[in-house]
Amino acid sequence: MLHLAKKFDRWLHSHLILLLALVLLLALRIPNFFEPYWYGDEGIYLTIGNAIRNGEKLYTDIVDHKTPIIYFLAAVPNQLSFRLLTLVWMMTSTIAFYGVALKLLKKKLPTAISTFIFVFLTSVPWLEGNIPNGELFVMGFVLVGAWIMLKTKVLEYFFNQKKEFSGVQNRFKLYIVGVLFGLAILTKIPGLFDVVAWLAAFWFMLTNQIDLLFNSKSRLQWFQLLKKTSYHLFWLVLGMVTPILGSIIYFTAVGSGQDYLQFGLLYNFHYAANWSLPFQNKILEQLFTLPGKIAIAALVYLALTLKPKRFKPKDQFIFGWFILSLVGALLSNRPYPHYFQQLVPALSLLLGNLIIIARFKKKNLQKNIPTISMSLVLIVLAVGALKLLNFGAYPLASYYQRFFQLVSGRMTKQEYRQSFNYFMEDNYDAAEIINPSGVNEIFIWGTNPMLYALTETNPTGKFTVSFHIKDLKVYDETMASVVAKKPLFIVVMDNEHEELPGLNEYLQRYYVLNSNFTNFSLWKRLPELVSLGTL
Repeated sequence: MLHLAKKFDRWLHSHLILLLALVLLLALRIPNFFEPYWYGDEGIYLTIGNAIRNGEKLYTDIVDHKTPIIYFLAAVPNQLSFRLLTLVWMMTSTIAFYGVALKLLKKKLPTAISTFIFVFLTSVPWLEGNIPNGELFVMGFVLVGAWIMLKTKVLEYFFNQKKEFSGVQNRFKLYIVGVLFGLAILTKIPGLFDVVAWLAAFWFMLTNQIDLLFNSKSRLQWFQLLKKTSYHLFWLVLGMVTPILGSIIYFTAVGSGQDYLQFGLLYNFHYAANWSLPFQNKILEQLFTLPGKIAIAALVYLALTLKPKRFKPKDQFIFGWFILSLVGALLSNRPYPHYFQQLVPALSLLLGNLIIIARFKKKNLQKNIPTISMSLVLIVLAVGALKLLNFGAYPLASYYQRFFQLVSGRMTKQEYRQSFNYFMEDNYDAAEIINPSGVNEIFIWGTNPMLYALTETNPTGKFTVSFHIKDLKVYDETMASVVAKKPLFIVVMDNEHEELPGLNEYLQRYYVLNSNFTNFSLWKRLPELVSLGTL
């Protein structure tokens, strides 16, 4: 018994930082479980997840423009289930991040600080860490894959400059890593940039030894390195291709192949380009194009490649990951806070790396000037981009203050709901009317996917919000589905200024105004006997 107690004490001591980080994560996320159905994207995910559970085909019967994994993750009974899934997911991500940080930074203090920064930024509302957005799920796949990848001999060779790397165990591990990276891309397209950052380790592995190529005595050694690197990279890429190819086969088999191509893949390019920048400067406008952002990332990689002796392998990798994750976060140039969650793992490592220099390498400060300079350049780039895009984070203190007011009885449940979104009072009142009817479908003209999720109903058409209907100009198709399915309830949002052609006439003929709420009107279909003669 004493032996077990000592063993547990040693285990507790060696994992204390991680355990404290997980406790902090749990504490920061407790208010998440008391939030109402208030957030638009989460409403879309839950609505589509509900449709999938009810047998509808993704991209054919129900449509959004993201890759598929996020919708299957959201195929849970309710918002509470989705929040619980997110909690478990982020605990796993935190464990993986701690493992990655410890491998790269090696020292406990910077690892601890990096981990706490990671937990804080991925949990609090500043960057919408309290919401189950796609970026958090991408992060989980990438970090677990990275954690496994760092256990392979090929990465030990790169980061620790070991003499050899080989072995069939790497083949299986790298294939699994590739599968996880492929799943990250299938969760959200910008995850591709995180994946490329990890693949770039193979690039640095070769270029850091490029001197061997120009020496006739060691040239063969470099080509052997190229052969081994290519072999390991092949298994990783094969793993990546597996889930992507599997998704194509799956959607083709269920008859949704063309729709998957259109909405799950190609529409993302249209969405990324469909945003007006908040400034007018020709040079800046070019830099914020995809080629411009990739060119900046390429320049950073070029600097890291041409001066390999000035940067340690971990510095090369962290800087490369930071710039590529910044490109991913800026892919659509939209200043949405949750997009910048993608930057958090690399930022946390970069700050941890600076702590190593400040705390442990004061005497060798001259040697670390390139590392410090590159860190500052990258941070300035990120801050400058955020400033130019008019980025604004969500408030932090008021989020927790409102929660404490709720649990202490100083704020009613209704007031708490309304503090998140001014639709809440109307939505919950409307749900009390819709839910007892037992309907499976309603139609909302405008943007209020939270009401679909709250009532666990599906849209009568393919789309959860009017944005897609207007963007794709599918007015006739949408109206035809309303006429064909005759939903018992139709909601018309007051802030939707564009009319759906034919809807008003249809409402006047077959529906009666049930409730006129502050933000929308709720129409109920007349009994079939009343409208039968005019159908």
